[in-house]
Amino acid sequence: MPASSDNFVRCEIFCSDPAKVDYVKSRLDGLEVVVDIFKALGDQTRFKIVYALWHEELCVCDLALTLDLPVAAVSYHLRYLRSLRLVKSDKQGKMVFYSLDDDHVSSLVHLALEHIQENK
Repeated sequence: MPASSDNFVRCEIFCSDPAKVDYVKSRLDGLEVVVDIFKALGDQTRFKIVYALWHEELCVCDLALTLDLPVAAVSYHLRYLRSLRLVKSDKQGKMVFYSLDDDHVSSLVHLALEHIQENK
């Protein structure tokens, strides 16, 4: 297949495999939560929170100081991340500490960082 002028490779003819199309179409249902997770991680502030928690369990005050943001802004983002089960909280006395919810979230961060490193 020759490349077009915009450097995007395209088929020279249109044909399809109905079985493959039906199979993949059937897998597209129910991806809304996955899309929401990637939207959440696509926000720079929320990704920085997740990245910080990838390194260390932190309270909201420490996160606010780390990111140079108001506590209220960090709390807002933490609520959103908790709703998607990307982070969890652990109340210890009067303090609440945040960490990544599980190893899957840690893997997402690790894979993203590994991906950008391999392209250097």
